[in-house]
Amino acid sequence: MKFKWSDLFSLRAQLPKRTHLIIEILGVILLLLLWQLIASLSTTRNQDYSTSELNIYLNTKSADQVQTPRILIYDQPVFNASDLQPIMRDLSANGNPIVLVTSEPNRRLVQTLADSIPGINLIAAMPQGENKKEVIRRLSEFSGSTVIDEQYFTNSETPEITPNSLGSVDVMLLGSDNINLTVRQEWISNSLLPSPIDVIKSYKELYTKDNLMSNTAFSVYLNLSGYLIAILVSIPLGFAIGLFPLFRSLFSRSIDALRFVPLTAVTGLFIAWFGIGTTMKVQFLAFGIFVYLLPVIVQRIDEVDGVYEQTAYTLGANKWQQIRTVFIPSVISRVSDDIRVLVAISWTYIIVAELVNANSGGIGAIAFKSARMSRIDKVFAILLIIVLIGFIQDKLFLLLDRLLLPHKHQTK
Repeated sequence: MKFKWSDLFSLRAQLPKRTHLIIEILGVILLLLLWQLIASLSTTRNQDYSTSELNIYLNTKSADQVQTPRILIYDQPVFNASDLQPIMRDLSANGNPIVLVTSEPNRRLVQTLADSIPGINLIAAMPQGENKKEVIRRLSEFSGSTVIDEQYFTNSETPEITPNSLGSVDVMLLGSDNINLTVRQEWISNSLLPSPIDVIKSYKELYTKDNLMSNTAFSVYLNLSGYLIAILVSIPLGFAIGLFPLFRSLFSRSIDALRFVPLTAVTGLFIAWFGIGTTMKVQFLAFGIFVYLLPVIVQRIDEVDGVYEQTAYTLGANKWQQIRTVFIPSVISRVSDDIRVLVAISWTYIIVAELVNANSGGIGAIAFKSARMSRIDKVFAILLIIVLIGFIQDKLFLLLDRLLLPHKHQTK
């Protein structure tokens, strides 16, 4: 098949496979470049502070210039060093210095915090006197940071400190009587939309600290186990309801009603029935797939053309022979496509299942924990993994479909 440029805009035209593949690759690259462009849009400006406004404690001997620090504003009058240690360890993993803006009584605790985290370049900027609120206001304004104070904790559902309160400073110059900060203000904060480069870098931490491989394998196991149980239950039950009036009258309405049950609301029931272990998660996923798959099987049975059934009956086939030669081949060949489509639903509910006893593992649990810590780069990285797994699963289902049902894929 020869490629013509006019085919690109022809209605329902078929492109050569090689041309289609090249355009697909170019489309992915274009999306990545657009993503990087949006994430990198920013403005910079300078801000000077005199040492009369800020006292500086620097956890390093030589610091005439500190590159790319991040700002965390914390104006809580009293806090324990242990409250901030987890987030500081997480933020210092990439080696960036951190500017901690806090109130004067916390000087000793800040030093304790700095000394308890080896290798961290922690700068604690401590406002002095009556102008403290004004200094914090100015810092918050140019850094895009949230001021974490008592009001913040009052309005927050959970009293947790998150990296959402971080700004970005490209360069900090420390002079004898002043501080100069070159501030980078993102149009879209990287806590909301990380760049593709940041997402790729996060895989190293996911692999070394979050056991990415074992957690991914666990999630795949949950997904496939739930899927297998749902298929084994749905197919015989769907045939019974679709073929025999007794079962259709008994269960058809109930099965239709199940589709309107919010699955996230029944999580508590599955915990009560199966506990909080792996069994509960597998059964929950199986139920989530079963609810969608069973009505589809019944519908596919209804779609079988009656002429085939009548032909088999005319040739002397009994009920079982009609089921075996007419309904099973016709329904299975169509349901196999539905099973492929429902793969996406199984990965949707796996996140809900893994939130229960999140410490037991799974990439859904990692995504949830990362989101709570506002590590959006890790969340994006996990979403890309799920998309890749779903894509591979789809191709494997298609391959299996070609092997088991070759007549579907025959061409003239």
